[in-house]
Amino acid sequence: MKIYKARNTNKKRVGALFVLQVIFGTLPAVLLVIFVMAAIPATETPEDNRVYLAAYISAAGIILCGFAYTILGRQYNILISGLRGEKTLYKIAKRHKNEYRIFLNLPVRYNRNRSEIDMLMISEKGVLIVEVKNHSGTISGGDKDAFWTQFKHYRDGKSTEGEMKNPLKQLARQREILKNILRAKGYDVWIDGVVFFSNPFVRLKLSLSGGSGYVAAGEKELDKFLSGYESPRPPKREEIEAITAILREMLE
Repeated sequence: MKIYKARNTNKKRVGALFVLQVIFGTLPAVLLVIFVMAAIPATETPEDNRVYLAAYISAAGIILCGFAYTILGRQYNILISGLRGEKTLYKIAKRHKNEYRIFLNLPVRYNRNRSEIDMLMISEKGVLIVEVKNHSGTISGGDKDAFWTQFKHYRDGKSTEGEMKNPLKQLARQREILKNILRAKGYDVWIDGVVFFSNPFVRLKLSLSGGSGYVAAGEKELDKFLSGYESPRPPKREEIEAITAILREMLE
């Protein structure tokens, strides 16, 4: 079997964010130099208001650059974390390529609904969506919650608490989009989903009910799930061939 991989636009975004961080990180120094150059001649004429104007402009510019640098840094770290998770997912895909036909970073769109599936696996065992998350710390929540809570503890004793969107709801949305695409082509197949937390420093404390989807923590747990997975309604050989052709067209 084979791995089909779409272009990952996040790599370009990471590069662009890095360049912007460099620009906004060095711009305050440039503004400071401009201010000093404007202030030196102004000392000879203290009544000249240009030095005060230059000071205000420089200070405002430095503050704005600081805000921009912080926001860009957060977005950069999020994308880097996601790329690490996808890298781990690709290693897993290579281990299971003899069992499944695998699509990575598959863009899906139906009417106005669109998403990107991290990994879609198809075989006579079933059709399976894998959504990867690279969060660390302790993740807690339930399948019906809109958000899950992330607790992170550090060596210095400090801890932080944040929220993440419930990935099972994201998975359900991707499943529905894909089912609609295939139904429009005349194929009604059973699609399962699994959320994969790839970070080795993650601990899950989840309250899940049957049918909401499976959640795996770590490569070993996902490998075990994929090897033993059996759909309650596996696709027929001709359906696998037809669905593969449809998905390959979506990559072009």
